[in-house]
Parts: sequence; structure tokens; C-alpha cells
Amino acid sequence: MPILIRWETDSTMTLQLAGTIDTRCVPDVERALQSARQMHCPVVLDLGKLRLIDRPTIQYVLDLIHGDVRSVVNCPEDVMRWMRREDASIDR
Repeated sequence: MPILIRWETDSTMTLQLAGTIDTRCVPDVERALQSARQMHCPVVLDLGKLRLIDRPTIQYVLDLIHGDVRSVVNCPEDVMRWMRREDASIDR
């Protein structure tokens, strides 16, 4: 499963994206985010196990960073460089 949901002790939802992620994963992420919205919980996006991501999904992740996601952790450096190229406002 490329998406793992963890509820932290501080009521934060951590979404871990792992392996190969593409737009087919977006509905699963959206369902998880909807749960977090309903519970008014902050969301952390963990990209530490991410291996491959396509451009449309990078754009989707950037939209999340500007919206529902409080922070991004464990982001591979190559993915972070790509996100910075796509969106100059990303400074994480």
C-alpha cells in the first residue's frame, strides 16, 4: 500500500507516501484528508519512503502543502529540489 495513515498522540494525522506514487493514489489521499478535516486534525506528509512520483502528483502535493498539510517531513532531496523548481514559494 503506497499510503499509510498514522494517528499521532497529539491528534495529528501523518500520511506516509511510499514507493511509486501517481495520480491513482490521489483518491486515497483525499479520503484520508477528509477524515482529518472532519476531525479538525493537522496533517503531516511523510515522504521518507517515496521512491518515484510523477509530475501531476508533484503538483497535487504542492497544492496540499499550500492547503491541508501542516508540514512535510523526511522529503528526499531530489523530490524537494523538484518541488522548489515547480513552486518557488516552497522553502521546507
